[in-house]
Amino acid sequence: MIEVAPFIVYGFATTHDALVGERTLLAADITHMTIPTPKSLGALCGIALRVPEASAHDAELALTAARCGWTVRVQMQDRVL
Repeated sequence: MIEVAPFIVYGFATTHDALVGERTLLAADITHMTIPTPKSLGALCGIALRVPEASAHDAELALTAARCGWTVRVQMQDRVL
């Protein structure tokens, strides 16, 4: 049986914002994965950040402190790797 878990995806309007977000999460030592922006999020830049649901609060605090605004935040479910 495949295990499924919730995670949060942050979509960004620009590639610059996505790269700042990635550097911010790296510096804050927050587990994340850079992924292609899911088509369901609409016409955004091609980079999104996937964060485990348990880390979402810390990720949002770090992104907000860095003044790195995301355009969309959605909860999704996927296989646990």
